[in-house]
Amino acid sequence: MLPRGRAPLRARPGIRFVIEKSGKERRREPRFNAELPCDVAPDDAALHFTGVRLECLTRDLSETGVGVVAGTIYVGYTCIVDEGRPLVLRLALPSGAVEMEATAAHYLRLDRGGQEPSYLIGLRITSMTDDARAHYRNYLDELSKSEQG
Repeated sequence: MLPRGRAPLRARPGIRFVIEKSGKERRREPRFNAELPCDVAPDDAALHFTGVRLECLTRDLSETGVGVVAGTIYVGYTCIVDEGRPLVLRLALPSGAVEMEATAAHYLRLDRGGQEPSYLIGLRITSMTDDARAHYRNYLDELSKSEQG
């Protein structure tokens, strides 16, 4: 049943309905499942407690973003999922740690009821050094080859 005052949507002359693509179909870059240790912190300019970082695990990786799972969305008193907040993400790749700048694109609480809190945080990569990008892309290439068999 629709809320009062709203009529059901019907196709009328000159009106076309567009079905949005799902998340997987919208992606511009391939996404790879990978569970790596990582940590996230607000950019130093925004960090109240210097050196405090949120430890987490990656869930998936792409050239443009990283999905991480964490037990909270706070570092000290700072909410890392605030829109536009600059973050520093460090990934522990097999070839060594890489650091990149990112912003939160979305987050979702994963736990249910009395379980320990758990959040999926989607991070959009905004920048990284050329050296870090080369290491990161090499790792994505390895993941791509292992998926292809």
